[in-house]
Amino acid sequence: MKRIWVNFQYILGVSVKYTGIIFALLGFIGMFAPLSDIISANLSIGKRICISCLILLGTWMCVFILSCLYICHKNIYELFDVGNGHHVYVKYGDLFLGVESKGAVPRNIVVPVNRCFDTIVDDDLISSRTLHGICMNGLYSKKKYTQGELNKKIQNMLSEKKIGYKKISKSEKRKGNLKRFEPGTIVEIQGDEETTYFLLGLTTFDNDLHAHTSDDEYVLAMMRMLMYNNKRSQGKALFIPLIGAGAADTRKSERDILEYLVKLIKMNRMLVNCDIYIVVRENAKGSVAITDL
Repeated sequence: MKRIWVNFQYILGVSVKYTGIIFALLGFIGMFAPLSDIISANLSIGKRICISCLILLGTWMCVFILSCLYICHKNIYELFDVGNGHHVYVKYGDLFLGVESKGAVPRNIVVPVNRCFDTIVDDDLISSRTLHGICMNGLYSKKKYTQGELNKKIQNMLSEKKIGYKKISKSEKRKGNLKRFEPGTIVEIQGDEETTYFLLGLTTFDNDLHAHTSDDEYVLAMMRMLMYNNKRSQGKALFIPLIGAGAADTRKSERDILEYLVKLIKMNRMLVNCDIYIVVRENAKGSVAITDL
C-alpha cells in the first residue's frame, strides 16, 4: 500500500509537470497562431471557461494515464550522476541477470556471504534460497567448481592475502569452516567471461547456524565494499543487492537498506569509478518503492 501511494505521488507530480509544459508550449504557439478560434466567441463566458477547464482536465488525464503506463512498466531508474561520467541506478529484477540493454556487461556482482566463506549448500549451513546459495549452486551447475574445489580456492585466496581471522570452535559453529574473517572481507570468484562475483563477508553463524551481524559490522562491511570496488572494479558495472535483507539478522527493512545504500554512495561518490546498479528483487515491487529516492 505504501509503495502504491508513493508511486501515485510520483506519477501525479510527473503528470502535473508535463501538463504544465504542454500548456506552456501551446501558449508559445499561440503567440504566432491564435488558439482562441478553437472555442467559439459566440458562447457565453461561463461556457468558454467550462470548455477551457475540460480541455485542461482532459489533457492532464491523458498525460496521467500515459505516465501510469510508463511507470508501471519501468523497472530501472537513474538516481544520480556521480560526476565522472558514471551513474547510479536502482532497478527491480534478478541480481544475476544484469541489465543487458543498458550496456552493463561485463559486471561485478556483490554476493553477501558468511564470514567463514562456506560453500556447502545443503539448506542447513547455507540455504539454497539465499543469494549466497543461489550463487554457489550456479557455479556448481555450470561445472565451474565442485563444492570442495571452490572451498579450497577461496581459503587459499584468503591465505595468500594474509587476511586476519579468528579461529572458532565446533561448539560455536557446528558445521563448515572455522576461520572467521573480518566484516567486509571480499574474495573474487570468476563466474563466466562477463561476470565476477565479489563474495562479501558479512554475517557470523551461531551453533544453530543462524546468521547475525551487528550495526557496526554492517556499516563497516558496506564501506569496505565501496573501497574494494574502487580499487578492483576495472570499469565494470557493480551490481549490489539489498544486502542484509535476506537471512541475516539485521533487523532492517528492505526499504531502509535501499535508502542507506543510496545515501552511502552519495556520501562517498569519490570512490565510485563505475556504473552502480542497486537491485531490488522482482517480487518486492508491491512493497518497496524506488521512484522517490
